[in-house]
Amino acid sequence: MAWLGGVLSALRTIDPLMQIERKHGELISALSDRLQRIEAREEIVTAEAKAAAATAASAVASQHIGEVARRLGSIEERVTQLERRGKSTRLR
Repeated sequence: MAWLGGVLSALRTIDPLMQIERKHGELISALSDRLQRIEAREEIVTAEAKAAAATAASAVASQHIGEVARRLGSIEERVTQLERRGKSTRLR
């Protein structure tokens, strides 16, 4: 019967360890779930940042294209005026 006391003592020692292991399993599962949610949010934030960057790049490009078109129009107008002057001086 002395061996039964030793077994019961071992079981009393093992039971708290099993409870701690169960709690650790629950914590690991909760941390895993939280990590998955964080990763999903990271993907969303990354997609939004890429969209914002594309929008900003498009806006900047549009501004520059508008400026280039305005300046090109001005240059074309000057060339046309110079061509007209050249034709009128040749006619004289």
